[in-house]
Amino acid sequence: MLQISYLVSGGIITNYKCSSRCRHCCYSSSPQWPNDYMTPSMADEIFRILKGLGCRSVHIGGGEPLLRPDKILAVLEAAKKNGVHIEYIETNASWYKDEASTHAILKDLKRCGVHTLLISIDPYHNEYIPFWKVKALMAACSKAGIEVFPWLMDFWPDIEAMDDSKPHSLDEYVQLFGRDYLLQLAKRYGLNLKGRALKTYRPMMKKQPFEQVLRQSRPCRLLSGVYHFHVDLYGNFVPQSCPGLSIPLKELVRGADPGRYRVFHALETEGVKGLVELAMKEYGFEPQAEYAGDCDLCYDIRNYLVLERGLDLPDLKPEGHYKYV
Repeated sequence: MLQISYLVSGGIITNYKCSSRCRHCCYSSSPQWPNDYMTPSMADEIFRILKGLGCRSVHIGGGEPLLRPDKILAVLEAAKKNGVHIEYIETNASWYKDEASTHAILKDLKRCGVHTLLISIDPYHNEYIPFWKVKALMAACSKAGIEVFPWLMDFWPDIEAMDDSKPHSLDEYVQLFGRDYLLQLAKRYGLNLKGRALKTYRPMMKKQPFEQVLRQSRPCRLLSGVYHFHVDLYGNFVPQSCPGLSIPLKELVRGADPGRYRVFHALETEGVKGLVELAMKEYGFEPQAEYAGDCDLCYDIRNYLVLERGLDLPDLKPEGHYKYV
């Protein structure tokens, strides 16, 4: 039985829709996603369960959670009602329009117990968001008495070298800083190579024969990790390192049937080798000759099951993670 009895720290994904389609996004967020947002009733259920599991604080992310500032307030109220502290809200600053409207939004957030915004500062986001918006939002936070958690200040000089009135492609950064900039960028960021990030960097990664990847297969213990998990707007528990793989949080608390969540169970007990056996035996999966490690192989299988076979598997949710890469 797949079950969790306590959780320590994690995040809430209020929506997958985003103003950007960043090449490093492990959640594959983009403007293509539907305009769904976490409902007040779902938020109440999630925070109640999290508090019961010992999780007393979370952060909020997306997608871009502040695309719908009218929707996020009910989520924040649900957190307050259930005694769960909001550490910070992640934002890319794309929603900044002017000082007056931004001040009104920040005032509402502060009233609901939010005292910190994590503001994205990196070349990936700068492909879509002019840096002047980041600067303006930071200034607005200072005036409103809201702390800024800049992620990451290490990239400020890189972005400041560009014209801050418009976005800049990663190709422009490569031209300015050198051919290996994109690889160094991933290392400096500490990038989780999943979702769209894997697609971006896979051509640059060293490949191994399929058989060698299988020989190195180990159970994926991170799938039931109690740190840096996420719960999305649909009530899915998303493991700390594997977006696109999920089980409803309320089922995990009661005990989820491994016979229903076979992909999750195979990975947790046997690793990618177990998933390969399942996919080849029951769904006709044919592996490529080489892979950039077990995560690359795992994603190839999951993409095959969702996109090529069109399977509606309960632990490969949401489907948009695969469709909008």
